[in-house]
Amino acid sequence: MKLLIAVLVSFIAFNNPILSNADDMANLFGNISVSSSGKFIFSSPGIGGRANSGNGVFWCRYEIGGFSDEVRELLNFQLYEENRLLFTLDRAPGSAVYISDSGITAFMDTRFHFRNELTIHFHSPAGESLFSETFRGASLFGFSDRGSKFGVGTSEHLFIISITDHQIETYPPADQFDLAEDGNILAISIGGKVKIFRDGGLIKELETGLNYIRKIRVCAEDNSIIIMNKNRLKAYSIENGNLFFENNLESELSYRDLIVKDGKIIAAIHYRDQDLSKGIMRVYDADGNVIMSRDCSAQKMRVFDKSELKKTSPTGYDPIPWPFFPFDSMCTIWNHYEQHMSYGEADWSYLHQGLDIITPIEEPVYAVAPGIVKCVLTLGGDEYWRLAISPEQSSGWSKGWLYAHLIESSIQVDVGDSVAIHDYLGNIIYWAEDWGHIHFVEIEDSGLVWRYDDNEWGIVYNPLLSLVPDTDLNPPVIENVFGWSKFGFCQNETSNYLQPDSLYGDIDIIVKVSDYIGDSEWEQPAFCSYYWVLAIPEGDTIISRTMGHILNHPYSFYGTEYYEPYATLLYKRDSTLLPPMWMDRDRDYYHIITNNNGDSLAELSEKALAFPTADCPDGDYCVYVQVYDEYGNFDIDSMEVQFKNGNVGVEDGHTVIPVDFQLEQNHPNPFNSSTIIPFKLASPGKLQIFDIAGKMIFSADVSGEGDYNWEGIDSQGRPVSSGIYFYKIDNADSKLVRRMTLVK
Repeated sequence: MKLLIAVLVSFIAFNNPILSNADDMANLFGNISVSSSGKFIFSSPGIGGRANSGNGVFWCRYEIGGFSDEVRELLNFQLYEENRLLFTLDRAPGSAVYISDSGITAFMDTRFHFRNELTIHFHSPAGESLFSETFRGASLFGFSDRGSKFGVGTSEHLFIISITDHQIETYPPADQFDLAEDGNILAISIGGKVKIFRDGGLIKELETGLNYIRKIRVCAEDNSIIIMNKNRLKAYSIENGNLFFENNLESELSYRDLIVKDGKIIAAIHYRDQDLSKGIMRVYDADGNVIMSRDCSAQKMRVFDKSELKKTSPTGYDPIPWPFFPFDSMCTIWNHYEQHMSYGEADWSYLHQGLDIITPIEEPVYAVAPGIVKCVLTLGGDEYWRLAISPEQSSGWSKGWLYAHLIESSIQVDVGDSVAIHDYLGNIIYWAEDWGHIHFVEIEDSGLVWRYDDNEWGIVYNPLLSLVPDTDLNPPVIENVFGWSKFGFCQNETSNYLQPDSLYGDIDIIVKVSDYIGDSEWEQPAFCSYYWVLAIPEGDTIISRTMGHILNHPYSFYGTEYYEPYATLLYKRDSTLLPPMWMDRDRDYYHIITNNNGDSLAELSEKALAFPTADCPDGDYCVYVQVYDEYGNFDIDSMEVQFKNGNVGVEDGHTVIPVDFQLEQNHPNPFNSSTIIPFKLASPGKLQIFDIAGKMIFSADVSGEGDYNWEGIDSQGRPVSSGIYFYKIDNADSKLVRRMTLVK
């Protein structure tokens, strides 16, 4: 399994051979080097190559066209054998590519990643399309050395695909696997156990005693299986399972990568201290003797204060720093947690389950919290490497931060490693031609090792609530849904849109919101919304202030059952109100604020919820909406509407009120310090005053007929601020509400 690894930004070369004849072994290394994180780099002769085979003979160029959060167009794809062009594709059928030592290309098609689907398209060295296969939840990949077979691992199976005849063999699931050069011997590891297969049949099982096996290799020439974890390298006989040798590293070193070439075992080793990260290549013979060792590349480490954040974030959640230096600066947000995303089609969309942050290419990434590395894996090629760090090492459930789209050769850690806050983790891979991005989110899983494809990779939390600093001062803006209507109204769960002056039955209320976070040019949705409805001119509260939506819902798995159906719970989508295109900077977000029972949970059954206008007398009403971003910036707007259900008890659009129950308009209005509220009641009642958000701020007992002098104070005697207020009087028989304005 040989992957193209992007070269690190800066390195320092070292050359310290153990043997004086080390230069005579140049042919052994060929195009192989080791990155400063201890991962192999396989170079190619092509200038501007994007990916290449492990032997460096085959390589490719392409240009990046359109792209979304997880999908890219590879345009003008060209495959070369050394310096000879083999074929060109105007558009490659995938977003990433593996190339075998024989020139077979495997294009990784991630278009349906939201369904956990990955389609692999295989092409011959001449560019002929051979066949395609689709897998769900795949996170383990690689060619055999000769390129005759390709392996794909999921939580349920390891699939070995024969390129020559399109036959697929199924094996138990694996953490790591390797195929012999001819593809006839397969070795897999799961936990500390190794299973060896020949021609499809199990021939040997080994209990290795190793935790977190990092690599496994088959050496058919020496009839051996070589495995490594962080500190130990072991070689076993394929035939009888006997241990050939074991090699233990010094404590400051760790094994990271492994290949077998010309009967030699070549290990990539990582050295790291506070100041330096260095890659070392070490060569062993079949007996485990070190016959050569040399330092390859190194990178100086930036040293930071490891003290954790003590202050509370303004949102009330536990704070974390931004994952890029300087840690006290906001980054550019590309895609929001639970953002509505689509191809711009009326019949399909999904929710983005994470936060995308735009960065320069090869930008260093740093840990936002201490913990234990729970996974390091790819979902389909060099561009999809990711790792997750949990604050605890538990076999049960735990949460942790996910960092995705890292350069594999730059990743500094592996499963089981400990990490401190601000530790350097790796670099961001290119995504567009001139920038990259990180997919960042808190997830939840169980086990000592987290597996993407086991239906447990839950998405639980919006990182913007914790990232500090949060210096965004841009408030969200409520925009018109239609040119003639501030809000949109449709019959519940239909595309039958109603006129604001003729609302009837159960309706959904739709609000269009635009927000920009910090310096980002990418339009974002509102983080949360509230709404309330008042009767006019009386001002009677029909619906008190109620949460319309919030973009911080947890999901028990990162999969299509949450991506797609929940999109239309939170957002309106049809041929009238189209969902936003991925790459549009100007995006339209149509929030449905009535698909919520007032709490912060999201349930698909809430699609049936609506505002029942028929429960109210026909007449005039005012709908108020307030929207917020994560940082408390907000906008508020309102719209007058009419309910027309033909309800009994309504005259001229207003509720009939007894003549012995009256509430007159206050005077003066607007007022500066105090105002007179005239009233008439046949029986004792209460006068209550509410602010614009519907919160009661003052109450007094009243009876008979009189004038109440309100001095602009709340129930504790504190002066209230300028603004619109509603005053209500009621007794056992009736109630009335009117509006007044305080101006200081």
